[in-house]
Amino acid sequence: MKLVYPNYNESIMNVSNSILKYYGVKNKYTSIKILDDELNKGFNHVIYILLDGMGANLVNNLLTKKDALSKYMKKEITSVFPPTTVAATDAVLSALPPIVNGHLGWIQYFKKEDVNLVVFQNTDYYDTNRVIKEDLRNKYLSFERLGDMIHKKNPDVITTEFFPSFIENGSESFKQEIERVLLKTHNTDKSFNYLYWVEPDLVEHKTGIYSKETKEVMNNLNTDFTELIENITDDTIVICIADHGLTDVEEINLLENKKLYSMLKRSPSIEPRAINFFVKDGYLESFKELFNEDYSKYYKLYTKQEILDSKYFGEGIPHKLVDSFLGDYICLAIDKFMFSLNSEKGYKAHHAGMSSDEMMVPLILYSKK
Repeated sequence: MKLVYPNYNESIMNVSNSILKYYGVKNKYTSIKILDDELNKGFNHVIYILLDGMGANLVNNLLTKKDALSKYMKKEITSVFPPTTVAATDAVLSALPPIVNGHLGWIQYFKKEDVNLVVFQNTDYYDTNRVIKEDLRNKYLSFERLGDMIHKKNPDVITTEFFPSFIENGSESFKQEIERVLLKTHNTDKSFNYLYWVEPDLVEHKTGIYSKETKEVMNNLNTDFTELIENITDDTIVICIADHGLTDVEEINLLENKKLYSMLKRSPSIEPRAINFFVKDGYLESFKELFNEDYSKYYKLYTKQEILDSKYFGEGIPHKLVDSFLGDYICLAIDKFMFSLNSEKGYKAHHAGMSSDEMMVPLILYSKK
């Protein structure tokens, strides 16, 4: 399995920094030249699309060169670490790396509340009956969003976010999101529009990265994308990326390793392919030895300091809770395996590891100029 590490000079976070640069918003991180050059042609409308889980592997293997999502892919760039929805989409919306905005993965441990929180759902991952009274993400992990930064600097630019129906008045399909954004761009003088859609991530998890179901979803997304670019105005640019890719996996039930589990202070967190361990006092060396004995072929184990020194989470002033989010060890998947943290359902594909399938995503650009 080819391993790829995040490149914070040419990542999805840098796409957002190119957009901020275009709108005159001061940004601390580098932009991407090929996008800067395209934006410098001048546009009144920017449509920024994120298709969840659409790794470069899908574009390269499931679409033809004539398909729009493939035809207009200018280059491959990296996700952030870990390449997973919480870390990646919030790096895009904040234009900051995970180390700074504090969004590290699907499950994050909040010490004060003593909860392994599903960040996007504000629920306890291991106790679904527990009621979390405060919105912990909003309380501890809020940030200024891309559209707000743009509108503050450019009051004449109308900024809108389009999401699926899991939010109030959200869209029922990607096609509906496209219909809505076309109405916006055709009926305003200047606009910035961010579109997020849940596929092909959902179908990949269930059926695998190259299944006929995934291919069908990709073809449908390409059809909808084609409809979009055929109907944009001459002063509109479309920028399309993914948050991460996926790779086919086989599951290992970590809960069955009773000896290893007995050394933990609490249940693991972050992601099944980037797992965080809080180890009981006096067991640090024993845990490391046993973990490497059982799993070193599939995962690379890092100490907290090693993972911070690696800069995988990016560079900048760390979020004040990063130190408490991270345990004594974190392990990164370097093979096709993933740890299952519960017995609810199986996965055919997953993400958050270091494979090229998970890390590499497309940068797709289209305008009529």
